[in-house]
Amino acid sequence: MNDRKHLKLRHNTWYFQKRVPKALKPLYPDRDIIEQSLETGDIREAREKRDILLGQLRQRERLLKVQEQPRQRFLQYVDQLSQVAGDRFVGPGVTWDEVLDPESVGRATDPEYVEAFKAVSQGKSESEKYGVTLKEVLDYFIRNSEREQLHTEGTRSRFKKTVTAFLRYLNNSDIQMSRIERSRVFDFIEHCREKLSGSTVQGHLSRLKTLWDYAYARAWVSADNPFEKHKINTTKGRQKKQPFTETELRQLMAAMERQPFSMQLLTRMGLYTGARISELVSLRLHDFKEEDGILLMGIASHEDGKTEAATRWIPVPKPCLLQVEKLRTGAADADSEYLFYDLVSIRPDGRLAYLATKRFGEIKRKHATERQDKGFHSFRVMMATALQQGDVSELVAAYLLGHSRKGLTMSYGYYSKGYDAKKLQEAQDRAIAVIDEMLTEKSDQAVTQLEQVEAM
Repeated sequence: MNDRKHLKLRHNTWYFQKRVPKALKPLYPDRDIIEQSLETGDIREAREKRDILLGQLRQRERLLKVQEQPRQRFLQYVDQLSQVAGDRFVGPGVTWDEVLDPESVGRATDPEYVEAFKAVSQGKSESEKYGVTLKEVLDYFIRNSEREQLHTEGTRSRFKKTVTAFLRYLNNSDIQMSRIERSRVFDFIEHCREKLSGSTVQGHLSRLKTLWDYAYARAWVSADNPFEKHKINTTKGRQKKQPFTETELRQLMAAMERQPFSMQLLTRMGLYTGARISELVSLRLHDFKEEDGILLMGIASHEDGKTEAATRWIPVPKPCLLQVEKLRTGAADADSEYLFYDLVSIRPDGRLAYLATKRFGEIKRKHATERQDKGFHSFRVMMATALQQGDVSELVAAYLLGHSRKGLTMSYGYYSKGYDAKKLQEAQDRAIAVIDEMLTEKSDQAVTQLEQVEAM
């Protein structure tokens, strides 16, 4: 075995050498390399001493993380205070809490110390305010798995990737287990189903459920597992979105009338164009142009569409023209480049439609349906059906929706330069007429039902 990692022989003496880890830079401000004599010329003894030093460095990294994370700071204070509290006094006639209360030690503005003092005073070692976090549970789970050899390295890696995916969706670096709500898990599932197969999503949920059960078994959490009892179709790949029924659509649109202007317009444009919510929220003010007196909008014109076919110029639906102009003015006044300036989410993961998707999902579940296979993407299905019922050619329909046109008749030969604006407007108008039929019938009844629900 020729294991000489981090070892260097100099004048018959082995030295430990390792680049300073990024997390430990504050401890070594003027050094790039950690070097220490191991005081031995025996390679086996040098390896043993090296492993001890590596373990010490890892421990230091963990301690630094403790200082950076509120919960870990809280636990550190609890440990320190508990040691003193075990004696109940620090001198004749003086108890520990009289000397170490936040005011006396100048930590009244340190929230972790204040909470730790309160907890230890009550004989506790935990606090709901600084409950166990998802990453902390994962860390304990992985270490236990490695120690007991319960899983393969591949399985442990999948657990880490699942936690990373869930936290990235939440846009958090970590989250307390007690703050994970079932509704957020539901939203996570719907988000994943847009891109992942049912079996992949099920795998994510299964691993998150396992972590919750692990925490529950150790009394770190007491609530029901928010990751269980979710039904996911794993046999047919991605879950296909279903159209709203006429009743559901009327109730949804009636509910939208009570929402902010931009949310109303986003929903109506989705219904009348079949565009993806990410495509609409990504619209910028310069994504509009006029051709033959028709206002067109550039969907995925920045080459960030889901597919190459997604990039297209389509008419702004006639029922939305005035509202679009109003919102364009509002966006310009707000000095924003985005049309839906008050719905755009600026996030590290680049998901501009995060907030809009979340709001739409909440409104849909409250006023229309809780079915997971119905969402904003259902408008896309409905628009495709409306185009078909309006006798629009398959090629034009595919262009309007941004579907791939491979395999369709190629004799037309004009979609490299797009379609005539008037032809697109005519096709869109036909589909809108079909959709409006669904909305106009019994619309008053839908509003009445909505008012009854909100009054309950």
